[in-house]
Amino acid sequence: MIKATNIEKSYNGERVLFGVSLDIANGEFVSIMGESGSGKSTFLSILGGFLDADGGRVLLDGEDVSKMSENRLAQIRCTTLGFVFQGYKLIPTLTARDNLLLPAVLGGKSEQELAEYLQELANALGISGLLDKFPDQLSGGQCQRVAIARALLYKPQTLILDEPTGALDSEMEKRVMELLRAVNRELGTTVVQVTHSKTVAEYGNRIVYLKDGKIV
Repeated sequence: MIKATNIEKSYNGERVLFGVSLDIANGEFVSIMGESGSGKSTFLSILGGFLDADGGRVLLDGEDVSKMSENRLAQIRCTTLGFVFQGYKLIPTLTARDNLLLPAVLGGKSEQELAEYLQELANALGISGLLDKFPDQLSGGQCQRVAIARALLYKPQTLILDEPTGALDSEMEKRVMELLRAVNRELGTTVVQVTHSKTVAEYGNRIVYLKDGKIV
């Protein structure tokens, strides 16, 4: 499970998070909503170990994220924790296929054992014809779908997504959210997403609201 306790964060002396606490049980699908500037993305980055909190702590399956070494963080991000950024974070010199494969291969999987699920994800997300293209040859929505597939490929125990449908049209948004709901229900994957969309948020089984750096 994820257990965040009294998370504090400031930037240049301005407080962004005010003692945020949140417990997320294994297998939950939690949506975090709030206006721009409410601290949603900051909180998500702290949950994933990409940003250090100024106070409080995050436990991931009982392990304190702030005390993990960079090697340990890298290991869990390739095996048990999938993260989808708003900015996609695709490597520009790699094709979509190689971007998809990289974390899973670094986590110890082989291309051969991943091939069938990779194709299944590519078909579900409508990117099967894009796998040999580079990120600069893709639209924002296509990059977003590649990033989602990359996070799903190694079947992580926990999936954290920052605005996963922000660049998608309504039809593709529905396809993506149906896939995430299926992963949650069928594989038992814990899903935590930040979204501005009430429609997207309602795919989760719990909605948490952040306002001015506090849960309300």
